[in-house]
Formats: sequence, structure tokens, C-alpha cells
Amino acid sequence: MLNKKYILFLLFLMVGILAISSVSAEENITDTITADDANAADAISAFEDDITEMTIDDKKDSEIVSVAENNDELSLDESNNDVLGSPTHDQYKVWIDDSTIHNWQEEPIIIHVNPSTSTEYAYDFYIKFYDSNDNEVYSQNLYNTNQYTSIKYNIPAGNLDVGTYTIKLINYKDDVIMDTSTLTVVSDPYYGVFSAGNYNAYYNSGTVYTIRVTERGTGSGLSGVSVKIVFSNSKSTITKYYTTDSSGYIKFAPSLAVGTYSIAISSNNPNVVISNAYKTAVVKKSSVTMKLAKASAYQGFKVTLKATLKSQGKNVNEGTVTFKINGKSYKVAVKNGVATKKLKLKKVKKYKYTATFKATNYNAKKVKAKAVVKKRYATKLIVKNQKGYYGNKKTITVKVKTKSGKNVKDGWIEVVGYNSYSKVKNGKAKLYVSFNSNYQGYSGLTLFYKKTVKSVYKLKYVPSSLKYKSSSKKIKITSKFRCDMCGKKTTHSHYINGYQVTIRVY
Repeated sequence: MLNKKYILFLLFLMVGILAISSVSAEENITDTITADDANAADAISAFEDDITEMTIDDKKDSEIVSVAENNDELSLDESNNDVLGSPTHDQYKVWIDDSTIHNWQEEPIIIHVNPSTSTEYAYDFYIKFYDSNDNEVYSQNLYNTNQYTSIKYNIPAGNLDVGTYTIKLINYKDDVIMDTSTLTVVSDPYYGVFSAGNYNAYYNSGTVYTIRVTERGTGSGLSGVSVKIVFSNSKSTITKYYTTDSSGYIKFAPSLAVGTYSIAISSNNPNVVISNAYKTAVVKKSSVTMKLAKASAYQGFKVTLKATLKSQGKNVNEGTVTFKINGKSYKVAVKNGVATKKLKLKKVKKYKYTATFKATNYNAKKVKAKAVVKKRYATKLIVKNQKGYYGNKKTITVKVKTKSGKNVKDGWIEVVGYNSYSKVKNGKAKLYVSFNSNYQGYSGLTLFYKKTVKSVYKLKYVPSSLKYKSSSKKIKITSKFRCDMCGKKTTHSHYINGYQVTIRVY
């Protein structure tokens, strides 16, 4: 008998809890979301397009070794040279001019080549140096497969003593002397001349100052000369050292503050004698451009005043900007071209303000602009309480308006505690409600139902901009009893499988 009662209970039991949620497979709320100079005066400029460069290294055991600067250059002894691939003396030409070098600086000698085109090696010869007593100083084999027409052979500073040397170019394969020349090594200084003008520029403009060192008499540029340059005035002294390029030039942009300076130019090389040169540098204040970003905020939040400053196309990185607004002044340092101040303005209105830039090395600049504080709107939710019977489904509309009655145009309605959201469109959001059972329990063959079951849910407006303020409202959902077998709303009975089951409504 007890089993039958449980069977009857399973037949009639309708368990549910009234809920408001998003529509889904379980019929809950929908619309859910989860929110880097030219070598013009170089003695070997005629060979620039077809030249190889070699350097004599330091002396060691009376031998000076020649080393190639690029990977294609080869310098081998008899044990590993390919004799079969070497040309005879009549298959190519090499010759060398008399020259003079200074022992206190690295200088080149030039070997001219008319390369062989019929052998593996374009040239293959010894360069031999002999002192005034005809003693061989050193011998070096030079060869290459590339069709170079000149070899720039560098002799470093201090490698050869002062004196006169004979250079012989001897073919490797048949020992024929192909050419001789005289090399004179001197310690005499160069006598030079400074060529420079006055320097005039705007601060931080990057204007280049040019100085050239030339040999007195010939006018040829002197390369590798260390030069001392001193800029001085009553406030500061700045000393710089630069080395001339292959054409004798020094080019640089002085980093000087605004002011007038005397320039003293002197040789920093004891082997280059040059009379000092004296010039003047004038650095003037630069102009700036200042732009103010759009400044606006909603009431209760900070507004940002931002100035961007540039000069000569570069960010200004000094000075201050003073923002004056609403009767108060705020001084801000300029960093990397920007000055920013955040502040809170209480009233909703348009504020006029000025931004004034000042700096030692720049002209002052003043710009006017406006800052806007916008009103935030309080909101309200309009929604009716709902009643319905178990099994019913219903779409309800929640209206979202400002306190003055205007439709709210952004944001979401949240069903608090259920992680459900519905988007607000033109002041409205839709929610879907299903009414569940009023069933309370059973005793024997009696099932108990409440006539009405009431539940309260909290709806909250969540704005998606600062324009609107949040608001909330509670909604009451009432589920009324109605028998799904006969439609009766009061207590009554049903016979099922011969048993009388009482539906008790209270």
C-alpha cells in the first residue's frame, strides 16, 4: 500500500521554484552577455672602385707581416702558394711610385696593378723593403684572384724608422723585379691651417658646425688629426675633441644652451702644427608649437589638461607649462614633449583656461582653450510586478529613463545574483519570466499547494558610460495555483488508478 502511495505521489508531484532568469534551453533570460663622408681629397680616390687594402702589422723578429683587410685578400708563403696558378712577370704588370710617409701616423702607399686575365691569380709578387745599407727589412708575398687595379698598402704609425728605403716588387714565379721605388720616412710635422666660420643656430636645431684642417701650401685635407674645440662664456666652458675624416673635415652639431660663446680651435696632435683659430658661436632661443588636447569629463570625475610641445620637429624636454583655470594656477614640468595636469571641477559648465610655456632656451608660448564638465544623469527603472499561473511564460519590458523622463540610450539590466543581463535599447530592456509550481509537499494521499507564492528579485541598471548613473528596483513575481489537470483553483480530489488523491489548496 505504501508503494502505491509513492507511485501516486510521483504521478502528481510537480516541483518548481518561481524564478526570473534569461531564456535558454531551460527557458531563462535571453540577451545574455559577458561584458645610422666622402673621401674627396684622398690620394687614392682614383682607385676607389677597384682597390684592395692591406696593412703592415707591428715589427716582430725583423719581419713585418702584411695582412689583408677583406676576406678575399690572401698572403701566403711558398709552402701553400699554388705555383701552377701564378702568372709570369710578362702576364701582368705592377708598379709603385716614390712616396714619403710620416712615421708618427698610419699612411698608405699605393701599388698599381694591371692584372693577369689568363692565370688563376691576377697577380702574385713579393713586396720587399731594403734600408739604406741594402739590408732587407722584410719580405711579403701578395697575391689575389680578384681583378684589383690598385692595392692600398697601409703602414702603421711607428713601424718604420726615419730614413730612406728601397721597395722592390718581385714576381713570385720567376723572381723578375717588376718595379722599384723609393720610400722616404720622415718625422717632420705637418703644418696645417684651420678653416672654420662663426656658428649661428637656434637652440636644439641640430645645425652642423664644420671645421676643416688642410696642409699649408698644398691645401690638401689632413686626415686623422685630433682637434680640440673649446666653447666658453661667462656661464660655462665646454671642451670637445674630434678627429678629422679622410678629407680633413670635422662636422658636428654643438650641444649648447642659449647664449654667445667664444670658440677656440687648436691642434691636439703634437705632429700637426696649426695656429689656433678663434671664432664666435651664437645660439638663439627656439620657437615652440604647443597643442592642447580636448579636455572634458563628467561631473564628479577628474578632467585632464594636456599640452604637447615641439620645436624643430623634436619633443621639448625642458621648461614648464602653467595651466590657469577657475581662478587657480598649476605649474607642470615638461617631460618628453608633454605636460599634464588632472583636476576635479565641481560645476557643470564650460571653463576657459590658458596654458603658458616658459623655458630658458625657448621662446614663451601661451595658448587658450576650454575644458567642459558634463552633467551626469540620474536614472530610474519602470517595471510592473507580475502574476501568472504555473507553466506560463511571459515577456516583460523594463523601461530605463532619466529622472526627467528621457530614454536612456546605453547600458544593461542585470538580474542581481543570477549573472543575467539584458541590453538597454532606446530606453527599454526585455526580460523573460516563467511561472513555476506552488507545490509545498504531501502527506499520504494529500498533496499541498499554496494558493499564491510570491518572490522578489532585484533589477539593476548598469550604465556603459559615465553619462548615466546606476539605479535599481525590486520586482515582485506572484505565482497563482491552478490545477493542470482540471483547472480548478481551490481544494479538490482526483481518482487515479482507483485511489482518491486530494489536492489541498491553502
